[in-house]
Amino acid sequence: AFLKDQEDRTVSPRSVFVARERELAQLDAHLATALDGHGRVVFVTGEAGCGKTAVMAEFTRRAQEAHTEVVVASGNCNAYSGVGDPYLPFREVMGMLTGDVESRWAAGLISQGHARRLWDILPEAVQALVDRAPDLIDVFVAGKELVSRAMMAAPGGAAWLEELKELTTRRQAGAVDLKQSHLMGQYANVLQSLAAGRLLLITLDDLQWADVASIGLLFHLGRKFAGSRVLLVGAYRPEEVARGRDGERHPLQKVLSEFKITFGDIWIDLSAVGESEGREFVDALLDTEPNRLGEGFRQALFRQTRGHPLFTIELLRGMQERGSLVWEEERAWVEGSTLDWRTLPARVEGVI
Repeated sequence: AFLKDQEDRTVSPRSVFVARERELAQLDAHLATALDGHGRVVFVTGEAGCGKTAVMAEFTRRAQEAHTEVVVASGNCNAYSGVGDPYLPFREVMGMLTGDVESRWAAGLISQGHARRLWDILPEAVQALVDRAPDLIDVFVAGKELVSRAMMAAPGGAAWLEELKELTTRRQAGAVDLKQSHLMGQYANVLQSLAAGRLLLITLDDLQWADVASIGLLFHLGRKFAGSRVLLVGAYRPEEVARGRDGERHPLQKVLSEFKITFGDIWIDLSAVGESEGREFVDALLDTEPNRLGEGFRQALFRQTRGHPLFTIELLRGMQERGSLVWEEERAWVEGSTLDWRTLPARVEGVI
C-alpha cells in the first residue's frame, strides 16, 4: 500500500492509495472495539518502504470520513534526534490536540476537515490541561504559543482562557515538579478527558527511533486505555528493534512483550505479502493512470520489485523521468524506446 504523489499533468499533486484492504479491515476492527469503549494499542510493522506510513494515513483518513466523532493526532520519531529528544512524538501529539495545526494544514499534511476537528477541541483541551495536567505546559506544549492560539480561538475572552493565562504566568515565576510519573499520569488525564466526548485516534510513526522517555510513556498510556475511547496505532521496523540499541536490548522490546500479554495479537505485519498480493499491487498501481503497458511489462516489473511498494513506485517514477515510459498524446503511458530495468532509483538505494 502507498500514498503516491501523482502529478496531474496540468493541475496539482494528489494522493492515490491502492491495495492493503485486508490490513485496513484489521485496523477497522480495532477501531470498532475502541469506539465501544475498549481502547487499546495496535502496531503496524514491516521493513523500510513497505507502506506502514501510508497504511496509517489511509486508515485515519477513512476513519474520519466514516465517523464524525473521531479526532486524529500524530507524532513521529526521528532517526537523528529522536533518541536524544525526550517525548518528541508525544509533544507533537499534544501540540495537535491543542490547536497547533496551521503549519501541517498549509503543508498539505492534514486536510482542512482534519484541522477543523482539532481546532474545535482546543477549548476543551486547554481546560483539561488547566484542571488535570498543569505540569505538561512548557514540557509537552509551549505555554506562550498555546496562549496565542487560545486567544485566537476565543477573541472575546473566556473563563478557560483566563485560567490558562494565570497558570502560564505562575509557571514562569517558579519551579515545578517534573517527576516522570507525574508527567505520565497527567498526559493520560488529558487523553482520557478528551476521549470522554469522542474517539481519539493517535498514530506514532518510526517507533524504532523513539527515546526511552517516549517508550515509557507509551507503556503507561497503553495500560490506561482499557476503559477509554482511545486507539493508538504505532509503526516500527522489527529488524531495527531486534538489532538492539547501543549493544543492548532495544527498550521497546520489553514494552512490546508486556502489550502482548495484555492485548494479545495486536500486530499487523505488512511484510507478510504473498506473490499473488505483490502482483495485485503492481497491477493496481499501474492502473491508477491510463496506460497501454502489457502483460510482458507487468511481469517484468513484478520480477524486478516483487511488489515492494517503495521499490515499485520509485522504479516507475524513475522510468517516467528518464523517458523509459512515455506519456503519449492519447493520454496514456506506453513503453519508450530507452526502457532500462537496470538503474536503481535513488530513494531505494538510500534505503538499502
